[in-house]
Amino acid sequence: MMKPIRLCILSLISLPVFHTDLSAQEFTLPVFPDTQVEVDVHMDMLHSQTDWIAANKQKENIPFVLHVGDIVNYNNNIHWDRASLAFERLDNNFIPYALVNGNHDGGAVGEFTGSAAPGNTKINVRNTEKYNRYFPGSRYRNLRGTFEKGKNENSFHTFIASGLNFMVLALEFCPRETAVLWADSVVKQHPYYNVIVITHNYLTSKGQIDQTNQGYGSLTSQAVYDKLIKKHKNILMVLSGHVCYSNSLVSTGDNGNKIYQVLQDYQCEDAGGGYLRLLKIDPEKGTISGKMYSPFYKKFRTDNSTVEFTDVKFVKDYN
Repeated sequence: MMKPIRLCILSLISLPVFHTDLSAQEFTLPVFPDTQVEVDVHMDMLHSQTDWIAANKQKENIPFVLHVGDIVNYNNNIHWDRASLAFERLDNNFIPYALVNGNHDGGAVGEFTGSAAPGNTKINVRNTEKYNRYFPGSRYRNLRGTFEKGKNENSFHTFIASGLNFMVLALEFCPRETAVLWADSVVKQHPYYNVIVITHNYLTSKGQIDQTNQGYGSLTSQAVYDKLIKKHKNILMVLSGHVCYSNSLVSTGDNGNKIYQVLQDYQCEDAGGGYLRLLKIDPEKGTISGKMYSPFYKKFRTDNSTVEFTDVKFVKDYN
């Protein structure tokens, strides 16, 4: 028998919100691809990313920051300490962010190896004690609710940019059906928010929706699309990582809306290269573009990693 869905809503009064300059139409959402190898062997790359965001939050008009999972490589306190200290640079500059857990961000991997930890991997992947201990709800400035009390791998966050409402919906690795049902209820309750879904595994390297649950998750990515993504006209984007390198897919939802799905993961090359996906969003022009930029090397990638979407229809609160 399925357990009833519990919607954990946090108090809005005690959570300060970082608002972007509403007069500036274009804004930038930095997206961290998998940082697991950087945390393992190249922390200067990760520090260059968080330092760049902090230094450019006004110039780039950054209202929010996203991470698509595999924050760490091994599930030990050393790696989590490193990741936590890096993101303190955003905390100290009052920049809100949302992280989502990848398969390396829990008990499915060993403490000192990326291989499977002893025991049942399907059960271990839901052991997110360190993930939640190092990144508790108090660190998420714009957190509005969670699926499970005290656990943030399924959560939603809100921000305002260019006068529009946005929601970031974080879903755990290959999520459980109950988590997806909870997410469905959250989106239904926020029809005038432009929803950006972040989840670790979703698009394949070929730019297709993954048909598997990676062998030890719960739902397949296709099931997540069918049960959640395609159903709501206000789900704007899905961002994911897990597999190298970059790709995108535009799908049409049940309501005729376009859904922009983007993959970014550079762990397979140069420890990640310190690259960020810089999503430039201009609701007035109806455009979304995204280049890969490395603050570490101070350069953009010039390959096919760039995405350009036009004629984007944003949800407005007076629709």
